[in-house]
Amino acid sequence: MKNEGMERIFMQMPIGYARLAAVSEKTAHGQQYILMEANDTFFHCWGLDKEKSLNKRISQLLDDVSDTSAWKNFYENLAYAKKEKPFIINIGEHSFRMTLHYDSQSEELTSFFTDITDIYRQLQTEQDKNEKLAQDIDIFFNSTQDGLFIVNYEDGEFRYLRNNTAHQNLTGLTIQQLGGKTPTQALGETGAALQNGYQKCVDSGESVMYEETATFNGKNRRWLVRLTPVKDKGQVSYIIGSRIDITDLKRLEMEKEQLLENLNSMFTSHSAVMLIVERETGRILDANPKACSFYGYTREELLAMNMENINGTIHHSQIHSLTETDRYFLFPHRLKSGEIKMVDVYTSLITYEGEKQLFSIIFDVSDREKFREDLSKEKELLSVTFNSIGDGVVTTDNEGLVTSLNKAASEITGWQIEEAYKKPFHEIFDLRNEATGEAASNPISEVLRTGKIVGLANHTVLLDKQGNLVPIADSAAPIRDENGLVYGVVMVFRDVSQEKTQQERILYLSYHDALTGMFNRRYMEEEMLRIDQPGNLPIAVIMGDVNGLKVSNDVFGHKTGDLLLKSVAEAFKHTIGEMGVSARWGGDEFLVLLPQIDAVKAQKLVRQMEETLKKNDSLPFKISVALGFDIKYDEKVSLHQVLQKAEERMYHKKLMEGKSYRNNIMNSLLSTLYERSTETIEHSLRMEAICLPIAEKMNLTLEERDELSLFAMLHDIGNVGVRTELLTKAGPLDAEEWKEIKRHPELGYRIAQNTPELSVVSEYILSHHERWDGSGYPRGLKGTDIPLLCRIMAVADAYDAMTNDRPYRKAIEPQAAKEEIRSLAGKQFDPHISEIFLELDYPSF
Repeated sequence: MKNEGMERIFMQMPIGYARLAAVSEKTAHGQQYILMEANDTFFHCWGLDKEKSLNKRISQLLDDVSDTSAWKNFYENLAYAKKEKPFIINIGEHSFRMTLHYDSQSEELTSFFTDITDIYRQLQTEQDKNEKLAQDIDIFFNSTQDGLFIVNYEDGEFRYLRNNTAHQNLTGLTIQQLGGKTPTQALGETGAALQNGYQKCVDSGESVMYEETATFNGKNRRWLVRLTPVKDKGQVSYIIGSRIDITDLKRLEMEKEQLLENLNSMFTSHSAVMLIVERETGRILDANPKACSFYGYTREELLAMNMENINGTIHHSQIHSLTETDRYFLFPHRLKSGEIKMVDVYTSLITYEGEKQLFSIIFDVSDREKFREDLSKEKELLSVTFNSIGDGVVTTDNEGLVTSLNKAASEITGWQIEEAYKKPFHEIFDLRNEATGEAASNPISEVLRTGKIVGLANHTVLLDKQGNLVPIADSAAPIRDENGLVYGVVMVFRDVSQEKTQQERILYLSYHDALTGMFNRRYMEEEMLRIDQPGNLPIAVIMGDVNGLKVSNDVFGHKTGDLLLKSVAEAFKHTIGEMGVSARWGGDEFLVLLPQIDAVKAQKLVRQMEETLKKNDSLPFKISVALGFDIKYDEKVSLHQVLQKAEERMYHKKLMEGKSYRNNIMNSLLSTLYERSTETIEHSLRMEAICLPIAEKMNLTLEERDELSLFAMLHDIGNVGVRTELLTKAGPLDAEEWKEIKRHPELGYRIAQNTPELSVVSEYILSHHERWDGSGYPRGLKGTDIPLLCRIMAVADAYDAMTNDRPYRKAIEPQAAKEEIRSLAGKQFDPHISEIFLELDYPSF
């Protein structure tokens, strides 16, 4: 530096300073520099000897510095000197902020090193704290027993962000199944219902709590839901929700209410005498009707009395001391008549109106036989209950010998109690492993050995008396006396055949299409991952789209549409066989994956499939499926890209074949119409012959006349969807039959709308039964609101119907038909068109 004062400042300051000069040569790391001067702080930082380091190239000092890695980092960052952007460099245990200044005229670099170790460590500590806080929040999120979930709300749409472990366990929905999806995408109809609650939270802008019933993981449960909105700038952006399964709590609440109701009913209706007595004073707080009838007092009289009035010489303090240890007493009780009766008193502490009081059940033991009869009934009730339990129950003694079987146990095992009594448990219960057939451990022996409750292992089956294997689930527990001594074992078990079948059915449906029995999209998406391996190349992907499914559903009903899909599915399965896997990919789309199949073989399979479909005659029309395929040869190409290419080719073929197939469908529909009704090709030709002269008289354009001709041919095409017996019925139609007949304009409209070449007359087909006075159907159009061609058709159709035989009447003379049209002009028919028609001279058809 030229200024000696400034030089001394730079040399003595605690900030590292160095001046570097560029040299002409360059290395692989960029521009080479020579260390021209530096202060002591710089040399101390790098552990360099000042005398040995000055005027040397930076690359030559690599072996002399204390931290070679940091020196390399310093050297590499010199290349960015012209940007004069500071950077952090770590030398040993210290961190430095290095700034560079490049002088383009002298081609020198000035660098400064500021020790920021303490600041850097403080920042690192704060970063560690933030990471720890994030971990703690995550631990809290996933450790709480409540099922938590977070929903993003943006542009009126809800999307799940995440859910915690408890929520996943409760609902069976993982983060992958929920993340980024709307409730409807993730949960279908259930999700749509859940979204209503979310919307209420957003609309109110406040926390909401409610109960709802929802199905998750195949289980319909009752939930307590809490939703808390999180706002950004006053607008709800997120919802934090918790979901608690309160099904069991609700059940317990109902059971508690039922229990209280039962207890109250028992108290008021029971045949036993019942009293509630104040614990400290002996005052009678309540008495049931039986107590009133037994003692001979009214309830009001009893409530004004003390137990000493009934117990005679026994003071209540004596009873109070007894109740501390005993619950049963024998007392003489005095009735209102003065008669003394000995009674058994069973007393227990209960909470009555918030206080601990005595509840006494009192029996007149003078009628001991009645008591014994009641005891016998109770024993019978226990027996009935034992045999009414839906699960099988078996008990044994300490030797493992059967002592009882209930009815369910007999039905499951095939053994009656008379046959099984005192037989070893293992002779009656031959338990085996379902997979291996080997004998399973004896739960009775295990309980007797350990004195603990024992459950059967999974996949345990019982070989019943008839030799059938019955899958069962059970648990066995010791039977203990009042002293805790084991004197037997009770085992409760049940036949889980239906549960197992149901589980297998659920598993099947999760990977299969319910209608066709083919694999579904979920299965195929997993299969694509399994098949997409280098060893399976080339992989052929065939995509098919069923033509005319919507028309089939609209015209012939959904049963025919279902039959169409089933027929296509059978053709796919028959053609593909064991060569690959086929599935129903979507509503009318099918997908085939074929490992080790090239383009030649794939093309051959497509032709075979098309031939198979052509031969199918189970439907009232020819089956048509647009097929496209592509081949994966290169393992670097995604199978999804191949699928997309196959789909593009399929849609191209669908576009090319569409018109031909629609013509085929329309011809089939017309043939069906002529077969099922009185409509004939001759009728269509007569209609055209009647309509066209009217059109000429009205100076209709050539385009309108062409439309009128097409309309004449198709006006009643909707009748293909009406039952044949109604179209040909000779007698009058009832209200319901008329309702079905009146559907045919709408049905014909949908048919024409689904066929581009016919859509031009769809509106005419819909309106061809409207009347000039507005009394027609289906929309009740009136006057000129009815399309012109429909008004022409109305006159022509009526004339042709009257002058030709119909199932419900004979034809009339043309002149009579014209008079009928004249009389209905201005009511059913357009008066102007009626006038034109009547002026024309039509021959008899």
